[in-house]
Amino acid sequence: MQSHQKYFPLFSKKGEITNEFLVVANNKDKFGLIKIGNERVVEARLNDAEFFWNKDISQNLVKKVSKLKSMNFFRGLGTYFDKVQRMRKLGGLISDELLISKEKVELSASICKTDLISDSVNEFPELQGVMGGYMSNAQGFDKDINEAIKEQYLPIGFDTAIPKKPYSITLSLTDRIDTLTGFFGINEKPSSSKDPYALRRVALGIIRIIVENKKDLKINDLISYSSNNYLDQGFNLINDTLTKDISDFLKDRFRYYLKEKNIRYDIINAATKVLSLNSISVTFEKVKSLNKVINKSIGEDVVSSYKRAFNILNSEVKDINNELTNTTDPGIFKNDYEKNLYKKTNELKKRFFEISNNQNFDELLVLLSTAKQEVYAFFDNVKVNDDNEVIKKNRLELINFFCKTFENFIDFQLIKDINE
Repeated sequence: MQSHQKYFPLFSKKGEITNEFLVVANNKDKFGLIKIGNERVVEARLNDAEFFWNKDISQNLVKKVSKLKSMNFFRGLGTYFDKVQRMRKLGGLISDELLISKEKVELSASICKTDLISDSVNEFPELQGVMGGYMSNAQGFDKDINEAIKEQYLPIGFDTAIPKKPYSITLSLTDRIDTLTGFFGINEKPSSSKDPYALRRVALGIIRIIVENKKDLKINDLISYSSNNYLDQGFNLINDTLTKDISDFLKDRFRYYLKEKNIRYDIINAATKVLSLNSISVTFEKVKSLNKVINKSIGEDVVSSYKRAFNILNSEVKDINNELTNTTDPGIFKNDYEKNLYKKTNELKKRFFEISNNQNFDELLVLLSTAKQEVYAFFDNVKVNDDNEVIKKNRLELINFFCKTFENFIDFQLIKDINE
């Protein structure tokens, strides 16, 4: 009604569609002929849809899988039958990570594309996936499978809905990872100006599903496994840097995602300087928390404490990794300022990992901000560059210990403080 006839469907107060609709006409309808004519058009379309529906649900979806052999996925990447076989294997691997039924994942992957050869989707292409979900429901498949098939193409944009349930998440990710691997494998990658196969949208969908569901996965392992699935089917993937290319592409999409979420640019740089795709959900939660407080006293105290320590360390040590051993000896401390900073850093380190496991990063930043008193007291009262080389090195080790503890959160070297 909406796309073909430009009608306005009407809904009940509960949001359920009714059998009434609105039509806009530029003539008066004295005898009700316009009304009758439009009703006949809708009735004819609904009769067609009913005919297609009854025919489609009478055909067993599992038996229809073999018919996908006649439907090409993409040149050099096989048919949709080949694709669903790859998706079965990849979905099984993801199911192990999410601790859900491998059998249900494999079944949903097997039948998820069968609606593409149905009369209903042939007539209404925009309903692919949606019709598949209804068909599988009509044929008595499990609710999780029906929902996964119905939501397999979500999300379709930056602000659209994403799949939320484990089986839906698995099927959607499986489809996207297989697609990215295949297209990158035959070097059909987006250029700076062109993206004919909407691979940026595919990649952004992966990012959104993982980040917004807080479900970190071993992405590089999944890409590698996906490429092996293609090779096992005899397809020639000519891209020798496939895993790296897709990894870099996903990282770039993650940067874009952060930018669209209004994360400050220096926080984005700090978060993605050394980024593991296996923990992008955790990374996002960190930058979201930091972005909230970066211009408040908490953020200023965290950054200024780190910067004051790091700047001293950087000026005194040319090669921190080689000159320092990450060992501080509290037995040769000369004053309480050293002892207090050492004690505070140990407290931070212990609490850091406790809070990180719960992903309460707002609380963690508050905790880090409390170190300002010990840091400033240390630098205001202690001569780091002591005449005694042993004392000097131990104090540098202490400062390094402090900085490394903060860097477990993010690379604060790239965060600008209030004076920069």
